[in-house]
Amino acid sequence: MKQVNLGLIGLGEQGKVSLRNSLRLEGAKTVAVADLSQKARRYAKGMGIKDVYANYDDLLKNDAVDAVVVSLPNFLHRDGAEKAAEAGKAILLEKPLARTVDEGKEILSAVRKNGVKLMMGYDMRFNPILSNLYDGIKDGLFGSIKLAEVTNVSGGPFSPRSDHVGPVKVPSWWLDKELSGGGVLLDLGSHLIDLLSWYFGEVVHVECFLEHMFNLELEDAATCVLKFKDGPVATAKVGWFSTDFLQSVQVCGTAQNMLVQISPQSTSKIFWNGIARKFGLNKKDSNYLELEHFVSSLQKDEQPQPSGDAGLYGLKVIDSAYKNAMKNSGLHT
Repeated sequence: MKQVNLGLIGLGEQGKVSLRNSLRLEGAKTVAVADLSQKARRYAKGMGIKDVYANYDDLLKNDAVDAVVVSLPNFLHRDGAEKAAEAGKAILLEKPLARTVDEGKEILSAVRKNGVKLMMGYDMRFNPILSNLYDGIKDGLFGSIKLAEVTNVSGGPFSPRSDHVGPVKVPSWWLDKELSGGGVLLDLGSHLIDLLSWYFGEVVHVECFLEHMFNLELEDAATCVLKFKDGPVATAKVGWFSTDFLQSVQVCGTAQNMLVQISPQSTSKIFWNGIARKFGLNKKDSNYLELEHFVSSLQKDEQPQPSGDAGLYGLKVIDSAYKNAMKNSGLHT
């Protein structure tokens, strides 16, 4: 199969994860990176990357680059993705697709116009625990599922970064509604809503409640109740307010119930069709498996999943959630 030459746009925390994983991939070679930060560029050089740019426009002119991984701040997603599409590069775009539904539509229009492939960076789909859970749901292991709940609570942008020493300095765009597009609901909630939509399909009704514990313009906690057309009532709970970290998924059906703690990692044994599988650490984490799928799909000339359409659908659900939260708070726009 043809080697896929990758360019990485953005070397923040997530971009560095992608860089480290990309260097382990078979069938791919990371040939270029771009970041405004001189420190980040030095990091890439130290990892053996030859072509390092301060401006991603210059990276996109590099004919050796077949595909890009875009890990930019939310307010640059449209610009970065549209320019990548115009340059004929396949795109793995970290969530969310965009700040708004309209911006998301513009990105997908550029992708279609230029005939390139776009994959959304929803790595929870590639978590072995959660992908096995998907298989169990589709195989009817739980019977008729009536209730589901997903939770992701952490410090969000206030959490210490792996390469950071001293007090956490949050980049200004994170807490600027115009630049970020939203708070924890858009940030962490986009992952959970995508996961639930993957499991259960179309959302027909949304109720949402937001909290502002830190008196920020943006919400730092959110609870969404989602009714699925052919599935359960599900609850998604997210928060930026905790020094602890919790990720969990619960599914309750007529045949079986299950509660899985993703982080801190559970060592529960769960029975699939009578065979015990221990859900534990995997040598290839979800980010690696996501990138591996992206590269493999490009080699096969297949559309990688989840697609940009999934990203746009998630934005529409989140938009409905924000509108409902305004109604529930007694505010009207």
